[in-house]
Amino acid sequence: MIWHYFPIGMRFPVRDFSDGTKRACWKIALSAVYASDPRGTGLYEACESFDPVTESPVYTCIVCYVGIKQSRAAGKTMHALDRLMTRLCLVNPLVQANWLESFGPYPILAEIDADGKVRPNETGAAFLPTEPVVPMQPSNGFTVLLAPDSMKGVCNAETLTRVLGTVAAEQGLRVVRMPVADGGEGTVRTLIAGTGGRCETVFSEDLNGERVQMSIGVMPGHIAVIEAADAVGFIRKNEATPPVGQRSSAGVGRLIRKTLDLGYRKIWIGIGGSLTTDLGLGALYALGVRFFDAQDAPVEPCPETLPKIVRIDTEDLDPRIRKSEITVLYDVSAPLAGETGALRVFGPQKGASPEQIAAWEPEFTRLAVLLGGNPDAPGSGAAGGLGFALASIGGALTPGADRILERIGLGFAVREADFTVTGEGSFDAQSLRFRKAPVAVMERLSEGGRPGCLFVGKTGLDTESLLRDHPMIKGIVTCPKTEEPYEDALVRTFTRAVLPMIGKDVAKQTDL
Repeated sequence: MIWHYFPIGMRFPVRDFSDGTKRACWKIALSAVYASDPRGTGLYEACESFDPVTESPVYTCIVCYVGIKQSRAAGKTMHALDRLMTRLCLVNPLVQANWLESFGPYPILAEIDADGKVRPNETGAAFLPTEPVVPMQPSNGFTVLLAPDSMKGVCNAETLTRVLGTVAAEQGLRVVRMPVADGGEGTVRTLIAGTGGRCETVFSEDLNGERVQMSIGVMPGHIAVIEAADAVGFIRKNEATPPVGQRSSAGVGRLIRKTLDLGYRKIWIGIGGSLTTDLGLGALYALGVRFFDAQDAPVEPCPETLPKIVRIDTEDLDPRIRKSEITVLYDVSAPLAGETGALRVFGPQKGASPEQIAAWEPEFTRLAVLLGGNPDAPGSGAAGGLGFALASIGGALTPGADRILERIGLGFAVREADFTVTGEGSFDAQSLRFRKAPVAVMERLSEGGRPGCLFVGKTGLDTESLLRDHPMIKGIVTCPKTEEPYEDALVRTFTRAVLPMIGKDVAKQTDL
């Protein structure tokens, strides 16, 4: 028999992994399965792990069906159940197949036959529920989807959804937490949480030359995810950080090599949130590409040394790169040069002066010819030209927001929700121009005809025109990042400004 593997799972925060805890989790999971009335056999699997979103132990129950119809029915039923104190993880239930051998370290515990009888194996018999399982009934409760990006500099997207979700749940709402990202900081956390993945840690050097712990996300299908922000991003900035003219993206190349060393050949690289503007040459240098001056002496690339480079040799590029599938997730669709390019728009944000920008941009254009490729391709200018550099060695430039939202199933979640809250720390003209994550969420609201609102730290836009152009956005709520303590400000703002938007029935449940 060939198993078509459509995993649908629930993740339960737990205090311990005792048999009693496992039986309780499985009772809830199995009741949801029976409520969906699957007609066919399936497999049950489980895993003990650590949830990077809640930063606590979790017990994951995975249900694998043979057919697409069964997985669709179970997915809808699980979404409709509001008595489950769980965080749902649907792993592309209608797309992926035959993942049984590569999904992850989930021991197979039992089978279910067409009559709904569970046949546990020796391992599963210890903690599958011994008492009869009573199917739970779907709820008609009002569902709020929380799908924001991070409030940079104040709190990450996971913290934001936790705080807002607690407030919404206290008002009797069903809450679905689905933090989003677009290729910048938080990409790894978002993808492993949204796909039921896991996290591996490695030690590597950052842009300060310090050996630090970095994260590699692992999604189903043996796909690794890494972030430039983790290697050379703002989160690494400290007193030892070199001035902008001496910063190198080599940390990204080193992290790629660490990922290859672990055996991964499908790698997603989120390149947003970097502090570098070296055309990505530092990353190529760490991967084996060599650069030479007019006297054929080697040059270690950084913005200040770009004028010295006259020859590029790719002969020693790590051969594993050519045998790998590299997906480059860019957070901004900027070209390499020009008015909307890497240096003129984002250089000042990283500390580059007008004089430095004027000196480095011609070098970007000159060296782009030596590397080969299309400097006008969207995303080429992301991360100070890192997008262009990775594309020159075979990476596929991809809009991060679209790929990530598709992977975590946000479109399905938007259609199932009654109201969606999205946003980010600073929502401005660049958010719209470069299609940041909240804009991608807004597009899906428009496509599905579903209402929502923006929850932001600040906005530099004309709100009237924004609401006119996006009629499914019912309001823009601002919680300034200067408010302290910020979590209290989030609660206060959400209660006063967001809850009344989601309908008369919900508003009546509040004390407003």
